[in-house]
Parts: sequence; C-alpha cells; structure tokens
Amino acid sequence: MPLCTVDDLKDYLHAGYLAACEKQNPGLAERTIAAVSGEVTDMLRRRYPLPWPEVPALVRYVAAVIAAYRTVEAITTLVSTEGTTENEWIPLQNEWKRATEMLEKLSTGKLKLPLATADDADDYEDPTVAVVTGKPMFDFTGF
Repeated sequence: MPLCTVDDLKDYLHAGYLAACEKQNPGLAERTIAAVSGEVTDMLRRRYPLPWPEVPALVRYVAAVIAAYRTVEAITTLVSTEGTTENEWIPLQNEWKRATEMLEKLSTGKLKLPLATADDADDYEDPTVAVVTGKPMFDFTGF
C-alpha cells in the first residue's frame, strides 16, 4: 500500500522539478514512492498493526519527504550538498533530516502514532477497575 502519492511529493518538491525528473526517468516518482512505502512499512511493522484503515498524517509526511528527496537525488547530486547558502535544495534537505529523525523515533517507540497497539495497554486507564477503600481511621473534617 503506497503511503503517499505523487501529489503529496509536490508539497515538498516544485512540480517543475518533478516533471524534469519524470522526463529524464519516466515512472521514477511512482517507483520511489513504492520503495519508500515498503521501507517505512517494514520499519513500523513490528510496532504497529498493519494494514492501516488509512495512512496516518505523520507517516504520509515522512514517506512524502523521503520520496521527494530520493526522486531528486536520483537525477542530481546537488540535493545532497550544502556548498552554498543559495543552494535551493537546503529546505528539502532540512525536511529530509527531520523526516528521517521522526521515522527513527517512530520505529524505536520514542514517538507514537495515535493507533491502538498491544504496547499501548499501559498508557491508558482501564475503566473496569475501581479502587475501594475503608473509612478513614481519623476524621479531621470537623476541626
């Protein structure tokens, strides 16, 4: 199941660049999305039950940024260099760093998706448990 679409990539990569990538290597974006989706799914599979009814927004963001970065990286080496402050790829580089850090945190459990999992059992109150105590030994309410 793809975690993002080509339209999602356009949020992080100008449509003209995406068209140039597709011109040089037709189908590149779709193949990159499929590869990234597989990798992200594999990283999150042991922590979260799959398939999801719908892709969580955080996972869609992570997949779209990584796929956008890899799509451009496949046709140019400029995306991976920070040689000058005028490098137009720096915003995408920053998003890629942030997305890969989030993916690492998701896969290790430092950041959680709002999904019900077996590991979440300790995080929620059990509404079937009630605490019953006896009367207090000393009643100081009258003082």
